[in-house]
Amino acid sequence: MDRNNLHLVLLAALITIATSILAALGENRLDAYISVFTLIYFALTAIFRPRRRMMDLLALALLAAFSYIVAVKILEILIKP
Repeated sequence: MDRNNLHLVLLAALITIATSILAALGENRLDAYISVFTLIYFALTAIFRPRRRMMDLLALALLAAFSYIVAVKILEILIKP
């Protein structure tokens, strides 16, 4: 199997498994899901290093969302009433 196809198949499988586990645990915060998805995506991308024809827009979107979540959590800690 081509490494690009294997990357996509494993990504879909791991995200499905992670979603099922988080839902079974009763997690309902969006930031937990985005954090886990970001971790899975970047780990698989580092392992398989798939070829890209254009800029990795999914990586940019996940990184931006994760950075926003971290910034909001830090501000919540720093600006406690």
